[in-house]
Amino acid sequence: MRGAGSPPRWALRAVAGGSRRRAAGVAVIVAEFMEALDLRDVVLVGNDTGGAICQILISEHPERVGRLVLTNCDAYEAFFPWPFRFVQYGARLFGERFVGALARVLRARAAQRLLMWTVSRRRAEEQVLDAYFGPLLRDSGVRRDLARFLRGVSGRHTLRAARTFPGFRRPVLIAWGDRDLLFPLRLARRLQRDFPDAVLKIVPGSRAFVPEDAPERLAEEIEAFIPSEDESGGSPRGARGAA
Repeated sequence: MRGAGSPPRWALRAVAGGSRRRAAGVAVIVAEFMEALDLRDVVLVGNDTGGAICQILISEHPERVGRLVLTNCDAYEAFFPWPFRFVQYGARLFGERFVGALARVLRARAAQRLLMWTVSRRRAEEQVLDAYFGPLLRDSGVRRDLARFLRGVSGRHTLRAARTFPGFRRPVLIAWGDRDLLFPLRLARRLQRDFPDAVLKIVPGSRAFVPEDAPERLAEEIEAFIPSEDESGGSPRGARGAA
């Protein structure tokens, strides 16, 4: 878990294969990654749209997932939440032209900070903004992939995944920021009800990007959620992955 103010340890990359630029395709990529590394008993962590990807993954490829952690994220009908639906509809109508226009707007630091304000109460440092927005601004392949991903965003994917939640018998941690402007607490409570073995932990003062607003608290909750070697009968803790 990275500390607050440090840049995300990932970057967007263009990918091959049109179907893999959709939500279900991204879930397949994550599943194949776990298989390629022969990861088992994985603790899968999802935030924001990554949470939707995790839900789709456990509905179709649950065999390597031992535990699931969801922070504030898209779920059920809210894929996307209504304030951001203009993005998916813009991509459907105008494709790469819309994403290109969005990228031009987001070249301005003020626009980047305004977007981050909707999901995080913490003022992001310059290097963090560069990590989030740089690939979109620099790489036409990323803009192409994003346009195709956005065109495929629909609540039908998350609603279909939700029908499988009662059959997912592994432990689930829902760590939810209580100051979210996009994903209300009732969404977290609905997730808690639908998973057979789920616990809900409220993260005070956090918006949607819990890893940005409360990284230490989130790390503590995840650490407590994963059984120790003694509790798990001497077996090592599962591999951890984030989406």
